[in-house]
Amino acid sequence: MKEIIIIGAGGHAIEIAWLASRCKRKVKGFLDDTLEKQGKCFSNIPVLGKIEERKKYLECEFIIAIGNPRARNKIVDYFFSDEHYSFATLIDPTCILGENIKVGEGSMICAGTILTINVDIGNHCIVNINSTLSHGVKLDDYVTIAPNVSISGDVCLKQLVEIGANSSIREKVTIYDGAMVGMGTVVIKDIEENHTVVGNPSRIIKILN
Repeated sequence: MKEIIIIGAGGHAIEIAWLASRCKRKVKGFLDDTLEKQGKCFSNIPVLGKIEERKKYLECEFIIAIGNPRARNKIVDYFFSDEHYSFATLIDPTCILGENIKVGEGSMICAGTILTINVDIGNHCIVNINSTLSHGVKLDDYVTIAPNVSISGDVCLKQLVEIGANSSIREKVTIYDGAMVGMGTVVIKDIEENHTVVGNPSRIIKILN
């Protein structure tokens, strides 16, 4: 099995290195553009260089371990569109997976997650610790779900959506591209594109450009 190169060397990237070890995958190193991180080790794994050096590691699989969905999207579009790169998909062994589960390339499903029936997760998504995705849930590409999120049946999260920790989403809701749900929010109706909501029930506090 191929070694993994993790893009990013922040806190989430270190967690993903731990996830990889739980999946019995070996991480070769991190690539990160932060000057202060060059040459350092995190969890005994070295920072091998900047992201522009990715072509040295074409024999490896990559995973974009950066929590911000827009940043993940930009990195893939800028650095990984000119060659044939392969991406790792990591699913923690403690996850409970029902029937007809689809998880796209480069996605990370963290410890304690439950995916029930007919769940479809796109590419480069993050589903963080102890979250539940119920029947018929669909995630488009570049979605980030923080820890302890509860998503009811037939919910659709469009591209670049970010769901904060401890949030709950009512059944059959659609959250459109680029929307952000603040931590602890209860979502009972659709959220329009690029809107940020918080509260119980959710209310709009910002519209992103």
